[in-house]
Amino acid sequence: MMKTYGKYSYMVMCAGLVALAAGCNSPAGMAVQLVGKAVDSVETQKYGDELEGQPPSAADAKFGQPNDVFAEVGGSRKWRVYPGGATDVLGNERYVVEISRERIVGVTKEKLDSSGIDLARKLLLDQKAEGKSPQECEAALGLGRPLLTVRSETTNTLAQLYDARMIEGIGSPKYCRLKFDPQERCNEVDLVDVAASAGSAPPA
Repeated sequence: MMKTYGKYSYMVMCAGLVALAAGCNSPAGMAVQLVGKAVDSVETQKYGDELEGQPPSAADAKFGQPNDVFAEVGGSRKWRVYPGGATDVLGNERYVVEISRERIVGVTKEKLDSSGIDLARKLLLDQKAEGKSPQECEAALGLGRPLLTVRSETTNTLAQLYDARMIEGIGSPKYCRLKFDPQERCNEVDLVDVAASAGSAPPA
C-alpha cells in the first residue's frame, strides 16, 4: 500500500500557495491543497504585506532557505516552501510564498495534513493509480484533466491535483492529490477536503 501523506518527504511540498487574490479554483488557489490545510494567521497577513512585490531573495532573508521550490508545469508561477518557524513545535507547518514573474505575490501558512478519511474510496483510488504514469493516472481515475501539475525543483518529481467533487458518497467535497516518484510513477494518493483546505483566498 502506498505511504501516507504524513510520511512523505517530497512535499514538504509544493505548490503552495498563498493568500492570493485569486479564487480557490485558480492555480494559486488550488496549490494550497498540494501542501496542506491553510492556517488562518494575522502573522502571514503581515508577512504578505511586507514581502509583496519583492524578489524571492526577500523571502529567503525572512524565512531562511526553502525546503523546496515548486514550479507550475505549463505555467509561470513558483511556490517556495519554508519551515514553519519557532512556534511550529511539531514541525508540521510550512510557510508558502508564491512567486510570479520573479516577484512575491502572496504568503500563506499551511499545516501538513493526512487524509485519514474516506479510506475505502482512497484505497480504490490507490489501486487505480499506483505505479502508473501521470497520463495513465488521468485515464484510470476518470476525473478529467488535472487542475494543477507542479514539479519540484529539488527532487524533480511531479504532483497533481484533480477535482474529486464529482465522486458520490465521499462526504464533503474533495480534491484528489497524486504524487509521483523520480520515475514518474504514482506512489501516493490522498483525498483533501476542499473546505478545510481553501484557506483565505488562497494556494502545492
